[in-house]
Amino acid sequence: MGHRKRGHTHAPKTPSSLDTHSSSSTLRHTDHEQGMKHRICMVSDFFYPNMGGVESHIYQLSQCLIEKGHKVVIATHAYGDRRGIRYLTNGLKVYYLPLQVMYNQSTATTCFHSLPLLRCVFVRERITIVHAHSSFSAMAHDALFHAKTMGLNTVFTDHSLFGFADLSSVLTNKLLTVSLCDTNHIVCVSYTSKENTVLRAALDPEIVSVIPNAVDPTDFTPDPCLRDNSKITIVVISRLVYRKGIDLLSGIIPELCGKHPDLCFLIGGEGPKRIILEEVREKYQLHDRVRLLGALDHKDVRDVLVRGHIFLNTSLTEAFCMAIVEGASCGLQVVSTRVGGIPEVLPDELVTLCEPSVRSLCDGLETVIARIRTGNVASPATIHRKVRTLYTWRNVAERTEKVYNRVCREPVLPFSERLHRLRSHCGAVAGSIFSFFAVITFLFLLLLQWLRPDHLIDVAIDSSGPHSRMGQQLSKKKSKTPNPALS
Repeated sequence: MGHRKRGHTHAPKTPSSLDTHSSSSTLRHTDHEQGMKHRICMVSDFFYPNMGGVESHIYQLSQCLIEKGHKVVIATHAYGDRRGIRYLTNGLKVYYLPLQVMYNQSTATTCFHSLPLLRCVFVRERITIVHAHSSFSAMAHDALFHAKTMGLNTVFTDHSLFGFADLSSVLTNKLLTVSLCDTNHIVCVSYTSKENTVLRAALDPEIVSVIPNAVDPTDFTPDPCLRDNSKITIVVISRLVYRKGIDLLSGIIPELCGKHPDLCFLIGGEGPKRIILEEVREKYQLHDRVRLLGALDHKDVRDVLVRGHIFLNTSLTEAFCMAIVEGASCGLQVVSTRVGGIPEVLPDELVTLCEPSVRSLCDGLETVIARIRTGNVASPATIHRKVRTLYTWRNVAERTEKVYNRVCREPVLPFSERLHRLRSHCGAVAGSIFSFFAVITFLFLLLLQWLRPDHLIDVAIDSSGPHSRMGQQLSKKKSKTPNPALS
């Protein structure tokens, strides 16, 4: 992680000044960072009740940051009847804003609609850092744009990989370039994802950090007693969409089922590619060997995983695959495609990597099946012990906290410098267009501040953080409750 180069460069310190003040300033700086508490707003279109890796990442990271004494609120769009403010575990406050969903749970990007709502959240909660998640989220890009207009520090976490050739990738990459050109810091979930993001958005690598995802090992524990050892079960839990390689899965199923009469598939997830799997099951009469479970609640994923021997991931692109970590944590043998950041996730002894083709995946699965038949595999408990120390959410929170501390020491670009950065970094055409949008947004913000000044917006009661009223009330109730052992 490093500092972004800002508008003016300062003369380097002389060696004598470094020698004189380095030890004392370092100690003071470390003590200051340890006591620094932030007010963070996580923003994304993707959050509960929607299920997925981004949603889980935001929730788990928020809980660990609250545990460390920071105030965290989440802003997302409304899901059906779930509107307004909801409270989750440990006082985590979620704003479900009335924004119109356009496609695949992503909202339509309209600054005139989202700015009044997000400004209200940022001012009410006295936010100091806006942390946006996912390149697919239009709301995340809106939040970054508005937060910079309001003079707030910004962080962005990229959870996905993109190409460079097709039209949708070109447009998305240009939008990402505009969003990140003046963002304080960017977080990627793997080194492959970092390289991809740096190239797509033309970023300085020094302002991009790698902080992987994690898994709560207590939620994914093995239970070999639930397996049916009279057959070998392959578990697939994924959204049934093209980029998850469901077309590859439809070729693997009939080939392996024809070779191994005791082989079964347990498939969890929903999506447009489900019809392909249903056609394969119908064509080859595999109704008793291929079960389609549909969409799964997160609490039910572990109960499905522990029923299998092998976890199969057929993704065609992946920045960091949490699913294979969950499968390994439950003691399954993992077979996965060698794409994106997946080779960085698990050590070689815990995963069998294959090329994204039916032939290669079938060969990898047959190798693992042969090892299972001969008993030449590690026990589920042994695999779980190895995985539970690899990725923890507390470690992710500690590293993210260091990013926040660093961001808070950086100045927010003045509006004139921000316009210059947009024009110089994003190209003549796109830079001029988004500079115009920035000016319009700035004028609209001034209008909102005139119509309803910040000091007239009620400050919300903290439900998390060092000044949490909820935590104080709970502690008072506990102190007033009589101890039955003393009565």
